[in-house]
Amino acid sequence: MRGQTEHFAWSSPGDQIARTRPLIETAEGELQQITQWLGLPDSPHGKLVWVTEREELRELLGYDSPSWYAAVTQPQEGRIIMVVRAAQSQEQLHKTLRHELVHWAMQSLGPNAWAAQPAWVHEGIAEVWTDQRLLGGIEVALSWPAFRNELPYLGDYDDGFGSDPYKAALGYALAHSFFARLERLHGKDLMAQLMQQIGSGVSLDRALIDLTEEGLIDHEQALRHELGSLSRLLSDFYPQFFLFVTLGLTLGFPLAMRRRRRRHEALARKWEAEEERLDEDGGEDDDMWRNLS
Repeated sequence: MRGQTEHFAWSSPGDQIARTRPLIETAEGELQQITQWLGLPDSPHGKLVWVTEREELRELLGYDSPSWYAAVTQPQEGRIIMVVRAAQSQEQLHKTLRHELVHWAMQSLGPNAWAAQPAWVHEGIAEVWTDQRLLGGIEVALSWPAFRNELPYLGDYDDGFGSDPYKAALGYALAHSFFARLERLHGKDLMAQLMQQIGSGVSLDRALIDLTEEGLIDHEQALRHELGSLSRLLSDFYPQFFLFVTLGLTLGFPLAMRRRRRRHEALARKWEAEEERLDEDGGEDDDMWRNLS
């Protein structure tokens, strides 16, 4: 099935239209909000292509993509490709579309400024907008590797995120944390100010210095210190601690009650046997005392 919105000519498998059409109807409003958030000009027009399985994504791309790919934005081809069944739920599919729409909107920076940004910058900004982990099946806690000084650096993801799902998820989470921290400290207007500077040809490092008085290295080191702090470690593991306690009680209570019941039954049998023996001995004693009296 095919259709047209203001910015996209879309196509979808007919048997998936119940899932894709509601999201297609949200795309224009979402794109408008993103361009306002980033302070960007109007987005280019292109194609929104929905496919059912990852195999169809591979055929469209012409190469094998990492197994964790759920969608791809290709500015050079003028299209977004969405894999319907890569999402675990309709909500996850919607979040993936929102993520890709950020990539689409950032084309308004211009081809040179867009291509000059490291991969982690593109993904981190998109993750801040969706406020979710793209690889929803993999939970990544940054505090533990940061606490152990084993956290990778943002520069490790300049050219991409690799094929390993865990390493990719770690990179997405780290990039998200970087830009989320900037927004938290300097306000939501910072993203639009960054885009304005980057669009004019200024590097990210120079833009950060101009807008926050600290460069990229300073912000990354501060983030790593924040993630590796004892308070962050405890805050990440505190809910899990109570979860484990609850699970332990839930699973262990029936076992404990069964053991307690068995001990009670064994003790009852022991007392019954003892009472029977005492009854036998006690009968002889009673006769003896009656004879003496």
